[in-house]
Amino acid sequence: MRGFLRVVAAAAFLAAGSPAVRAQGEFPLKYVLAEENDPLTNKDMGFERGETTRPPPIKALPQGLSDKVWYFKVSVGGKSLWAVRDTASPLKLYVDLARTGDLSSVAPLVGSVVPHVMTTRGRPCLYGPIDISTGNGEGAPTVKVLFAGWDNYDLLGVRAAGYMAGDVKLDGQTYRVAVLDKNLNGRYECAFGKDGMSQSWWRADAIAIDVGQDGKFSRGGDGSEIMPLVKAVRVKDGYYHVQVAPDGSSIKFEKYEPKMGTLDVGIAASLTALSDTGTHNLRGSGGKWQVPEGRYTCQNLSITKIDADGKEWRLEGLDAGPLENFEIRGGETTAIKIGLPLTLKVDAERPESGQISLNLALVGKGGETYSVSVGLQTGVSRPLPPKVKVFDASGKLLAEGNSEYG
Repeated sequence: MRGFLRVVAAAAFLAAGSPAVRAQGEFPLKYVLAEENDPLTNKDMGFERGETTRPPPIKALPQGLSDKVWYFKVSVGGKSLWAVRDTASPLKLYVDLARTGDLSSVAPLVGSVVPHVMTTRGRPCLYGPIDISTGNGEGAPTVKVLFAGWDNYDLLGVRAAGYMAGDVKLDGQTYRVAVLDKNLNGRYECAFGKDGMSQSWWRADAIAIDVGQDGKFSRGGDGSEIMPLVKAVRVKDGYYHVQVAPDGSSIKFEKYEPKMGTLDVGIAASLTALSDTGTHNLRGSGGKWQVPEGRYTCQNLSITKIDADGKEWRLEGLDAGPLENFEIRGGETTAIKIGLPLTLKVDAERPESGQISLNLALVGKGGETYSVSVGLQTGVSRPLPPKVKVFDASGKLLAEGNSEYG
């Protein structure tokens, strides 16, 4: 197997512990309206599919709608509301802010088409920003959101229009920091509870730290500066507990040294794990890494192997199995063996067409499952899909044919 030759921790990741806490200070944060392609707000957004028939909860419609109307039920802060999108020019969106079902007097949000961009779904467009209450009655927090979709497609999403940001000074260095109310509930909350991830990682509130000090927050790869909001961060060579005011108005850093433990998966692998100590991108070193103590959940898992013909076979984790939820203790090794040998698992589906579909998955040593893909080196052709034969319990051949890449 061609292993990775390095161990990489995210440029800024979260770490937990209790000894030797030294206060670094509390810093104010102010609201910043995000730019159109801001990496902090423009990713990991869920979309809802619309319908063309008016739903019963919508009791009254705005005047002057065209015949090109979509109806959407969206969620803001865990509470649903209805929106009506008119795709005739100019693009308009009507949002039931009062949650009464009466949109007869609602003023439209005029859509803004993203210039010079065209996708298979049409032209991306934005509506807003607009303030929406997260609950009923006085005192409920409000959030400023943008609605996003396409000019002729049946999907509509909602995301934060901005975030709280400011400068912090740690060990004599100044860094730009931001926190994002990604789940739109009007509060800034840690993504991890006592038993691990308290919500889907991509829906969790987020924190960003410009560790590279280049004036922007980078996303993706081993050096991502954006991660779920958890209990502590690593910045350069220092570890800091992090506490954000519930309304996002300030952030506090306290320096400390975490206890470290060892994760041993028994095979050269590539995985990204999230914990209350942040995002950890683990590569190489035979699948054995030192990480801060805490609870973890595996986000991405892959194993790569080069065969004798120069073909690169890549196992992509579908289900992390024992890595879905595990704990690292300080000073101890947590052994979770995954990977080879693999066994084949077949799931049969019979769609409405009556044609049986056989989906193949590979099951690893720990019960984790993988899909397999083939990458090619220069001058190497893609192998043909394998042939498939289906037998009954007595060994009688029932069907045969070719599988397909998909």
